[in-house]
Amino acid sequence: MYCSRLLMRALAFFGGLALVSVLPTITQGYMLATSSGTCQGPTMSLGDSPRKVLVTGAGGRTGTLVFQKLQAKTDFQPIGLVRSKKSASKLRKAAGATDEQIVIGDVMDPATLSKALEGCDSLILCTSATPKILLFSIIKILFKKLLRRAPGRPEFKFPPRGEPEEVDWLGAKNQVDAAIAAGVKHFVFLGSMGGTQPDNFLNSIGKRPDGSGGDILLWKRKAEKYLIQQANSHGMSYTIVHPGGLLDKPGGQQELVFDVDDVLLQRTTRSIPREDVAEVCVQALLQPKAKNVALDVIAEAVGTGTPTTDFSALFDSLQNRSCAYESP
Repeated sequence: MYCSRLLMRALAFFGGLALVSVLPTITQGYMLATSSGTCQGPTMSLGDSPRKVLVTGAGGRTGTLVFQKLQAKTDFQPIGLVRSKKSASKLRKAAGATDEQIVIGDVMDPATLSKALEGCDSLILCTSATPKILLFSIIKILFKKLLRRAPGRPEFKFPPRGEPEEVDWLGAKNQVDAAIAAGVKHFVFLGSMGGTQPDNFLNSIGKRPDGSGGDILLWKRKAEKYLIQQANSHGMSYTIVHPGGLLDKPGGQQELVFDVDDVLLQRTTRSIPREDVAEVCVQALLQPKAKNVALDVIAEAVGTGTPTTDFSALFDSLQNRSCAYESP
């Protein structure tokens, strides 16, 4: 059971759809659902000209949902930055993106970011290092379970140029620098809860015997601190969103809860549909009280509370609180 919970926490964070055929055996029947619902919220009148918003990581599951939600609002003109032609094709099919709305490139390349940000009012960062689970480690776990031995943990490996230090620190830093250079007014950073916990299991993923690698939450937090410092110095506002475990299920059907400093990790239910996370990212561009705030968010269990539709009230619930970041 312990191994199963750890595996599901990792997969909820990174999204391991490739192994959905073998996961039920390991996770006692857990299956990923597809996103099909909608999450509605109030909009703000922004004038005749739509705001141009760059979504980086738009080829990912959460990034695609963010792009879709922006595309559905007349107030915005989304631009999606993806890493490959395959991801670009996916964005066209899933979100109706046009060729003019897609930029293929790498966040490690400042020139690509500069091009993608031309004329953009805002940036929503949805990039994240994504490891691949090692199939051999799954086989070992299954074999040990058959022998009624302690199964141990699954093993992951990050691809070349895909380590957390590269993507979640240097890549995110590049995005902050490029946004400031382009005159971006508001920066939304999609991170994760757990950043206050150096010993969090997610930081162990990809960790090598010599201690290098991994630390994805710590690198994200370092980038968040950099964003706050640079935004404050250059007059750019920001919103940092830390969701709980990400679920591939319809949004708009549960009550959302905001808090700060990983307090929500103490709850039994601490997950949230990706679609609801995407809506929070979009609402961060619309709600005045979303400016210069770092927050944690989860969804209440289905049937508990009232599905969130008033995002102004949701941001009000923070009562001017924000996640604390110690000085570097």
